[in-house]
Amino acid sequence: METLPVGTAVEWVTAWTGLAWPVSWETAFAIRDRLGWVPYSEDGRLFATFLSAVGADGWMEPNRDGYFDAVDFPLATVITEVFVEPDTASVTWAAYESYLEALTGVFGAAWTVERDMGTDNEDRQAKWCLPNGSSLRLGARSGNIEVYVRSPDHLR
Repeated sequence: METLPVGTAVEWVTAWTGLAWPVSWETAFAIRDRLGWVPYSEDGRLFATFLSAVGADGWMEPNRDGYFDAVDFPLATVITEVFVEPDTASVTWAAYESYLEALTGVFGAAWTVERDMGTDNEDRQAKWCLPNGSSLRLGARSGNIEVYVRSPDHLR
């Protein structure tokens, strides 16, 4: 399992969190390209980060009006059950805690939830409501760490 260095993870997250909403697709695609992510679909909404083993590992969502509304991307390679190694869980949780500490330093305290601790279904989430009205969520399960940035109008 490969995890992003904390500094890179913070760079990726903060590229999306300080935006003034609504955000045009041109702006969203420019951020995607600046981060070195490669479009993976004809419309450019699916993309591959350098963490992707094969195919798209991130995506952007439109809102009802067609504007850019949300982005989801990994902070680590996604490990499926077939490829779990003995240290997958410990690597996941150590990286998650490092990201949580760094993002707390940037955004302040997060609302956190931990479920099924110590089991194969362990799930950890941290969520921030940002000053611009958008939200940031850091989520993890063993072998998977992802970030979700949502517009202020997401799912309204």
